[in-house]
Amino acid sequence: MKESFGQYRTRDGKLLSFRKWSGDRDIIVYLHGIESNSGWFSPFASRLNENGFTLYGIDRRGSGLNEGERGDIRDYNVFLDDIEDNLNFIKAQNIGKKIYLMGICWGGLLAVNYIAKRRAVADGLILLSPAVYRKVNLNFYTKAIAKMCYFVYPKISFKIPIKDRMFTSNKRYLDFIRKDTMRLRVLTAAFFSEILRMEKELSPINHKINVPVLVLLAGHDEIVDNDRVKEWFGRLKTNDKTIKSFSDFYHIMPFEENADPLIDFITDWINTRELSFESQSVKN
Repeated sequence: MKESFGQYRTRDGKLLSFRKWSGDRDIIVYLHGIESNSGWFSPFASRLNENGFTLYGIDRRGSGLNEGERGDIRDYNVFLDDIEDNLNFIKAQNIGKKIYLMGICWGGLLAVNYIAKRRAVADGLILLSPAVYRKVNLNFYTKAIAKMCYFVYPKISFKIPIKDRMFTSNKRYLDFIRKDTMRLRVLTAAFFSEILRMEKELSPINHKINVPVLVLLAGHDEIVDNDRVKEWFGRLKTNDKTIKSFSDFYHIMPFEENADPLIDFITDWINTRELSFESQSVKN
């Protein structure tokens, strides 16, 4: 199905943008990473759409197709409100269909935070290289300046400490992201402060997830701390959880030249959940 574009209205009146690929089956809603946007998801979404799924690639407030205050936020809970508003919008447009929330990198952290803190509309959680725990960070000097600036000039910007090679080894996609004019390369001091606050507040409750969870890790990942993510996964209380590592893949796994194993694993996982949901409906 051809990619289309749309918008939904948030509770504070903002219109936020999304890409959509329509299908006959259940829905996958994709949350992009800290620098990226829904455009990075497009080829991967098209492939999943060939398996029948309807997909929405949501551009985060201040990112991608959305205008205004790029790379800035004063309260990370606004992002969670936006996710909730989007899922309610999609639910109303797709009566009777299941919704799987998919997040990559920092979008994975947002997805986990939403599921843990809100009455989740989503029926399942799919995490690709989730930055629940990360290796990258601002250096000590820059972090100290950012903390001071937060109180004096919170909108001052700092470069995101991620190098292109950390995303992928695929030269075709490296060229694509280097030319992406919508790529977010800096964040405000306020945004960096909210990242730290979100990570701190999530820590005591991040096991409170009661939906099926699929965690997919890249073997070559300089951004995510895979060992700590595996420990976190082990603490999850949900009765339905699956973890899989792709040893030869890099951080943005959809950028692999052959992403078929990833697509097949996600499709099979959802197929199993759909059979389980159907079985439960019959019993009820």
